[in-house]
Amino acid sequence: MSAQPVHQGPDPRDPEAILSALPEEVRPKFLAEYHQAVDAAHDFVGYRALQSLLQTWRLLATAYAKPDFQQRYQDVRAGAGQDVPMDEIFSHLMA
Repeated sequence: MSAQPVHQGPDPRDPEAILSALPEEVRPKFLAEYHQAVDAAHDFVGYRALQSLLQTWRLLATAYAKPDFQQRYQDVRAGAGQDVPMDEIFSHLMA
C-alpha cells in the first residue's frame, strides 16, 4: 500500500502556474520579486520569505482572474467604491 499525494492537481504555489495565471503586465514584477527571493532562499529566513512571496502572488493571481478586479482596484486607489485598502485595515489592527 502506498500513500496518495496530498495535492491531486498542481501545487498552487508553483511559480510557473502563478506566472501563467497572471496578466502579461504584472508578470515582469512577479519574475523580478521571485528571482530576488530565490537568490535569498539559501538560508531559512530567505526560504520562508520565498514561500510567503509565492503565497501572496498566488492570491494576487486569483484576484486578477476576477473580471472586475482591475476596476475595483482602481476604485480603491481613487478612494471610490465600498472597498477598503488592506494596508488601512492592517494599520487599524496593529494600533
